[in-house]
Amino acid sequence: MSLSRTVTCDLEAEASEGFFFPKEATGCIKENFLSRPPSGPHSFYTNLIGMGGGGGGGGGGGGGGGRGGGGGMLWKYHESCLDSYEIIYFYGFTKNPDTLKYMAVMDYANKGNLRGNLTRIVESGWDQKLCMLYEIISGLKNIHNQNLIHHDFHDGNILNHDESKIFISDLGLCQPVKSLLEEHNIYGVVPFMAPEVLRGKPYTPASDIYSFSMIMWEFTSGIPPFNNRAHDIQLSLSICEGERPEIIENTPQCYVDLMKKCWDEDPLKRPSSKEVLEIILEWTSLPRGKKIEDINEELKCNIMEFINAPIGHNNLATESHSQACYTSRLLNFTSKQLNEILESKNSQTTVQVSEMLVSEDLNECMLKLGM
Repeated sequence: MSLSRTVTCDLEAEASEGFFFPKEATGCIKENFLSRPPSGPHSFYTNLIGMGGGGGGGGGGGGGGGRGGGGGMLWKYHESCLDSYEIIYFYGFTKNPDTLKYMAVMDYANKGNLRGNLTRIVESGWDQKLCMLYEIISGLKNIHNQNLIHHDFHDGNILNHDESKIFISDLGLCQPVKSLLEEHNIYGVVPFMAPEVLRGKPYTPASDIYSFSMIMWEFTSGIPPFNNRAHDIQLSLSICEGERPEIIENTPQCYVDLMKKCWDEDPLKRPSSKEVLEIILEWTSLPRGKKIEDINEELKCNIMEFINAPIGHNNLATESHSQACYTSRLLNFTSKQLNEILESKNSQTTVQVSEMLVSEDLNECMLKLGM
């Protein structure tokens, strides 16, 4: 029996807090949803994944902190993206009677999240990698087309079904959490957070694109970004000062160039999800009726780079640092503290440069005077 059918039967049999939106066999059609849906019992969900915020493998996922107020917002976000095949299907919420925490109920993805599949992905050919990236950026573009932002885009919130089918999950799950944050607090997964977000600026579509660049890097490395570092204020400072993961040897140069544009320090210089989608589409499919010899030389060289790129292993450490954390969380430092340290360092650098310039001027004067 399918998960959809099993969940529907169970939800109709029991009454509990939460709510449930059934999906018809014809797919995600808003007209098929009940206006007053039945509730969702916690007792059914025995295989809970991704507790604590951030992308389970499906069935049941990330807890909601004991507040039911986020449900309407989450549904509004998902309703806007129902026509996208790259957005995981959301059924509703169920409540744990012991902890009083809410959990999201989503379609089941049998391969779990993207992070758990990196070893397999990095050993795949570039054709499969690019197809998976195309699905991811296509889903992100659909989100951005609705004037929405994911806010918590990382490899734990991207689910893998079968060998290559990709779904984006937890769309909007972080919204209720962020609405409760005090000023200057930071919430998320440090390696996937854009520098401007770490510094307290609002999320924008460009912030999601920065996160996408880290996923691009993972497809070349087979490991999460900065897995050998503590995910603390020091790493956050380094990211704000321009540090990025090291480029993996034998990565096609056109891919490196796009990745670097996506992780540019200036959000205004990052490409849009639409632009990234179009570039990856060029790499993966020829225009109708054309052969590779018919396309321009630059694109031909790019395609040949992917064809000729070796599938190799890197020498990066696969074991994560004990203080590396890839679960969305409230960080133990604030954007205000981060900015104060950065401004202090910049002031010290300015003073040092000024002293050097003054010293050089004095030396030149002394030489001219013959002293």
